[in-house]
Amino acid sequence: MTTTARQLAVAQQRLAADPEVSSFVSASAGSGKTKLLTDRLLRLMLRGDNPARIQCLTFTKAAAAEMAVRLQRRLGAWVTLPDAALAEELKALSVTPTPAQMENARKLFAVVLDLPGGMRIGTIHAFCQSLLRRFPVEAALSPHFRLLDDIDAEVTWREAREAMLEGAHTEASRAALTALAGLASADQFGRLVQDLQQNRDRLDALLTLDLDRIAAAQQRVLGVAGDEAAVIAAACAWNAAKLRAALHVVADKGAATCAEKARNLLEWLSGPQSERASQWSAWRYCFLLEDGAPRGPTTLINKKLAEQRPELAETLLAEQQRVLEVEDACRAARAAAASAALLRLAAPVMHAYAGSKAAQDKLDYDDLILAARDLLQRPGVAPWVLFKLDGGIDHILIDEAQDTNPDQWAVVAALTAEFFAGQGARDASRTVFAVGDAKQSIYSFQRADPREFERMRAGFADQVPAAGGRWDEVALNLSFRSGRAVLDAVNA
Repeated sequence: MTTTARQLAVAQQRLAADPEVSSFVSASAGSGKTKLLTDRLLRLMLRGDNPARIQCLTFTKAAAAEMAVRLQRRLGAWVTLPDAALAEELKALSVTPTPAQMENARKLFAVVLDLPGGMRIGTIHAFCQSLLRRFPVEAALSPHFRLLDDIDAEVTWREAREAMLEGAHTEASRAALTALAGLASADQFGRLVQDLQQNRDRLDALLTLDLDRIAAAQQRVLGVAGDEAAVIAAACAWNAAKLRAALHVVADKGAATCAEKARNLLEWLSGPQSERASQWSAWRYCFLLEDGAPRGPTTLINKKLAEQRPELAETLLAEQQRVLEVEDACRAARAAAASAALLRLAAPVMHAYAGSKAAQDKLDYDDLILAARDLLQRPGVAPWVLFKLDGGIDHILIDEAQDTNPDQWAVVAALTAEFFAGQGARDASRTVFAVGDAKQSIYSFQRADPREFERMRAGFADQVPAAGGRWDEVALNLSFRSGRAVLDAVNA
């Protein structure tokens, strides 16, 4: 009998939901990720695992709420389902419907309802906040810290930005403001600063250096020496003897339009270097269009003369290519200048923002992740914290794992470190489970990086079998949402 795609997809879902197996699942859109996570939770509890020792981490509050509602509905339905219907539900979960298992299934609703705080299903930010509430002293935080919500964070950012603008009295600050004024509005500048803040670890280390040194380093990275004026000055100080000779020939023997352009170029070449630099745009315009694309060869030398003297065309096209390269260098110099200006103005804004939070004992969402990560990695403290946590978590499930950033993965890695090492490794029933799809990643949003998903997958693929656990990787490619006609149209 031929297995249909749907039957194969359901079989893959059951394999991924197996509570005996640690697994990373690659799940396409509409392939049933939420159902899979719910099924795995149910099978863990039906196996006899304590629901209080299962931690499910989601990317959004909406996803956490959806999973909690689905779980509650399933467990609530089991209480009143007739035996035959309940038996079918358990069979669909690959659970043998023995009388004891049926009774266990009916009790789970009350068990979950009686859990202090309910099932541990929430965002990773909520988990980190809970962790820091439990160990504030170890995390070097005020026990009474408060969360800075999105609205308060925006107000605090705006106040920090206005404080910077009021204090921008130095020549360097005014020059930076002038450089950015034509490139970004105040709100756009604020968003750029917040984007920088997401890499605060690297940024804090960078800002210990002199800002002029940083600006020079930015130029080196972009492959330019000096600012745009220096790039143009260098471009105007080159040996143009061969080009000048070619232009004289075109001016003398070329078609009218090309000859006139050649004479204009020769006039530009006859001026002093400083004058040529100030009129670089005129030279550029002869070789490039307004959008920066190269002009056609016949605008430089007419076809007949090019065929008679191909070396002339080669010389003119070589200069056109050089102008293109100079324009690339100018863009790089402008990017370096804008980056240096942004950093010069962003530094006091970020310092003011951090100072305002510290004065109010507040943490924003990024602070929660970084403080939890540091707590779980801090020498002398982390082992004790992990020991206390190790007795409270047996299973970790991660939803939308492709949008988990490196610092969030560092938290997960610390939490699971004892699962597959030391005493924890001797309990092969402890599992880690993640479901995600790199194709759906909100790439770079909050530093999401699907490559971290792959790195963690490879790490667990080594650790789990080495600790005596079972490991599997499952791909869910069938969409239960789209009809065949829609999929065929998209694929075509």
